[in-house]
Order: sequence, then C-alpha cells, then structure tokens
Amino acid sequence: MNILFLNDSSLLSHGLASGFSPLDDIRYLPVRLPDWENRLTDMLRSWKPDFAFAEGVSISMVAQKLFPLLRRHSLPLIYWAIDDPPDWSRMSRPLGRGAKLVLTPAQECLPLYQREKIRAQYFHFACNPAFHHPTEPSIEYTCDLLLVANYYTSYAQRRIGLETLLTPLRSGAFHLKVFGNEHWLANTDHYTLPPEIYQGYLPYEQLPCAYSSAKIVLGLHSVIDSPTMMSMRTFEALGCRAFFLTHWSSAIENMFKNHVHLVWSRHPEETLELVRFYLSREDLRHKIAHQGQEEVYRNHTYRNRIQSIRAFLEKL
Repeated sequence: MNILFLNDSSLLSHGLASGFSPLDDIRYLPVRLPDWENRLTDMLRSWKPDFAFAEGVSISMVAQKLFPLLRRHSLPLIYWAIDDPPDWSRMSRPLGRGAKLVLTPAQECLPLYQREKIRAQYFHFACNPAFHHPTEPSIEYTCDLLLVANYYTSYAQRRIGLETLLTPLRSGAFHLKVFGNEHWLANTDHYTLPPEIYQGYLPYEQLPCAYSSAKIVLGLHSVIDSPTMMSMRTFEALGCRAFFLTHWSSAIENMFKNHVHLVWSRHPEETLELVRFYLSREDLRHKIAHQGQEEVYRNHTYRNRIQSIRAFLEKL
C-alpha cells in the first residue's frame, strides 16, 4: 500500500508506522508547513497514495482547504480521533465528516459516529517493540518516580488523576521528576510544580531511556469512565518494561490486571502505600514490569492494530 501521513508526529513515525509492512510505501507531508498545499499537489502528480492519514488536531486548522483538495484527487482520508471521547463533538465529528473512515480509541463513541452516518472502527493506541523497549539507564532521568505528561486544563477528569496520583507524592519524601509542557509551571488551575520537580519537555526519542531509568513510572489519564480509552503512555511504558503505577480507570481495569501487568491506585492514601511498598520490593517491580511488557508485546502492538483493519484499508 501507498500511505501518506499528513503529520510527522512521534505517535505516527515511532508508533503507527511500525504496524505496516516493510513493503508498504509510507511518506510524510505535514500540513502544518506553510506551503503544504503546493507540496501535496506536486507529490500527487508523481505518486498515488491509497489513502491519506491524519490524527487528532493535526488537520483541524487546514480542514477547509484540505478536504476539497483530497476530493479533487479522489484521495480517501483515514482520521484517527485520538482525543475521543471528550473532544468528540468539538473535533472528531466535524473532521470525521470529511473522512472515509474514522478510527477511535473510545468504543462508546462508535454509536455516535453511526448516528451521524460516519463510518468508524475501534482502534487503540499501542506500542512499537522496535522503539518501546528497555535501554541503558541514564543518570539524567534516574529517580524514584517519573511522570511524562503534559498539563491540561481542558479535561476535568484528568484532575482526579492528579489528586489521586501526583498530589500525595509531591511532599519531598520521594525523588520525583515530571517532564511535560510548561503549563506545569503556570496554569489557570494554579496547580503548579516547583523547579526541582519539573524537568522540562522530554524529547520523544528519549522516552525509552527515561522509562528505563526510573524505579516507578507514573501514568495520568484524561478520561476515567471510558471502557477503553486511556493514555497512550500506558502501552509505551509497559513496552519499555517499566513498572507502571497509574490511577484507576474503567479502561485500565478492563484491559490489564492489577499487580500483574501494572498497578493502580484509587485514593491518595493508597498511592502512598503502594509507592512505599514497591520501592522496597525491587523483585516485585521487575516481575510485574516483565509481565506487563509480555502482555503488550503479545496483544497491543501497532502490528496487531493494523492487522485488525488492513483488509478494509486494502479495499480503498
């Protein structure tokens, strides 16, 4: 297949692209570039993709120009609605109307797409074993607790995760490092981190090394009541064989086993108990981390995901 990615995000280049065959021809033309229209037109004169692929907000600012151009060249669009369910009305529904197929990590959104007569399939995040794997640890990332996550003010349920997971660990009793956007330093919620905890933005290429350097990797989710939707960091951390501690969500409980593949907490007090216990039990951390990696390598790779929809893609 010939596949045109309309973005070159790490989620695509280090993640989704790995699910396709080496025989597939994958090319990138990010529509954030100022001359993307001319570049795309020139490309389509000499190369015929089977479909274009975009995710999340990547095409939101150019959709009014992009959709007519794709129709003019009879090029179907696959849209990955990675911000479902909270952004379904604002983003996924209008962008999905211009797509041949919408992929959603939130199973509960499928009836909503059906109601709108938008073709959609369930398609979750995953890991890429060629990238998401253990590496040599680095002193730069060595710590008791590591969180790689941006601060968002737009998702109310994310605050529940913050209060359950991060707030009780900020006391200074543990060596905690947080990487993400600068909203951790200033935001309208007034939930900020001191400079000794906030470490700046982590280049995605450093993610496996960071995860391999921490005793416990923390995970935050923007949704807790979806039966399937969870942070992509879950699959990535487990792929890196990290010991993963997260706050409870329906999706986490539906997809993984507590104290087998990862560990979840329901309350701030439980978070403290779990951290104290597992920091003292390196043997159990390693056992659970290995089991978690085995689980995602077996069932949650991008190769698995693409195989689940490949027959449909080939018909395009």
